[in-house]
Amino acid sequence: MAAKTSPERVKPVAVYMELSEDERARLIDEAREKYLRDVDARLHYKYQKRLEEGRREACLEVAKRLLLKKDPVETVAEVTGLSLEEIKALASELPNRH
Repeated sequence: MAAKTSPERVKPVAVYMELSEDERARLIDEAREKYLRDVDARLHYKYQKRLEEGRREACLEVAKRLLLKKDPVETVAEVTGLSLEEIKALASELPNRH
């Protein structure tokens, strides 16, 4: 028994077959452009995420150095932009800072 093809599935194919070569080329170009925009957006997102992670790591490193020099946690939070809670947690992990 042959499988029946629903009219909903046949119609788009029939419409595509009726398109002129220029219209097909235009649709292909539009699909290619959309794909390239999507790839660009994903790469931009990954770049931004890595950049933010790098900045955070740099702030944590500066915070550690300031805490080891016995700077007050409030000052370290203000200078690095990290929260007071983050600085206090970091200070409790460092040697000679209790």
